[in-house]
Amino acid sequence: MLPKSKMHTPPRRPRMFMRGTIGTALALGLALSPGCGDATGGQPGGHGGQRGGRGGPEAKALTVKTVTLRDAEIRRFYRTSGTLAAIRSAEITAVQPAIIRDITVDEGDTVVAGQVLAKLDGRELGLQAGVAQVQLDNLERELTRLESARSVISAEEIAQQRNAVDEARAALRLSKHQAKRTTVRAPFDGMIVARHVDEGNLATTATALFSLADTSTLELFLHLPERDAASVKIGTSVEITLVDDATFTAEIARRAPVVDATTGTVKFTVRTSEFPDNAVPGAFARARVLIDEREAAPSLASTAIFRVDGEPHVFVVDDGKARRRPVKVGLEGSGRIEIIEGLNETDIVVAEGSAGVTEGMPLQPDPEPKQGRQTAARPEKTTGA
Repeated sequence: MLPKSKMHTPPRRPRMFMRGTIGTALALGLALSPGCGDATGGQPGGHGGQRGGRGGPEAKALTVKTVTLRDAEIRRFYRTSGTLAAIRSAEITAVQPAIIRDITVDEGDTVVAGQVLAKLDGRELGLQAGVAQVQLDNLERELTRLESARSVISAEEIAQQRNAVDEARAALRLSKHQAKRTTVRAPFDGMIVARHVDEGNLATTATALFSLADTSTLELFLHLPERDAASVKIGTSVEITLVDDATFTAEIARRAPVVDATTGTVKFTVRTSEFPDNAVPGAFARARVLIDEREAAPSLASTAIFRVDGEPHVFVVDDGKARRRPVKVGLEGSGRIEIIEGLNETDIVVAEGSAGVTEGMPLQPDPEPKQGRQTAARPEKTTGA
């Protein structure tokens, strides 16, 4: 018996057949795989090719509101505020110190020019005028005596006496004038808006007795930026609104000839003589000033315009797709914006340009209903008063 090391071991079977069989099976599977995909009616990826959205049917178009160019009246306003003021006012004071003897008017009274407002105690001034009269009489008698003795009196002495008489006459006139001014009168037609004293008080030249205002015409002082002020003319209409929402109209009556270098504004005076009863001096008021307007400007709804890097753009529906297009705008109103370049009347524009629409997105236009002529006003700028 041969040892195990010498025993004959049959050779191993080559694996070429197995490798060849596996390779044939793999090749057959790859060749059949397209046919299997077709059997399900889809593309690679399964479930009819819907995975990832690639190779499937076209995405559904988004229905959007659309607008077109339309002629409209556009107005641009500037809004500011201030306080109403009387066209003229005065603080009435005494011209010399005296005790107030009588007051004939009170707050809210309407007065006319020259009407007596108060009477001061003028007895002292009257006595002073009497003293001045006596002094004048004495000097005049002395002058007469000197002139009668001209032969023994020098001409220089007579001339000095004449000067003394002239001075006494002037002092008498002044005393009489001051005595008359103990009656306080209204300098112009108006209304007593404040009474500061009572009877028995001492009237001085430093203390006002009454505040008088001519309320027949009211004014409002506005300060507009230099750029906007350039287009505001004398006579421009201004809408004024009070705190109770009462509204009336005034006009630009005067414009300052200079620009305030500190604020960069120009002062305008608005004036009116027709106003509601509660429009009084000192009342707070809001004003809207017409800066610019277009009677019929090709324009779009302001919501259709959006800005990219500061430049205005719109989305136009072109062959069922959203296409971004730059435009050049002009006058801007609160509802509409003038379009100068970039569009024509046949272009269909997305009404909400920044509402999730992107370049190339499929869109289904929903046109706006036809309307008549529109008017738009620009959102008012606001400045502190």
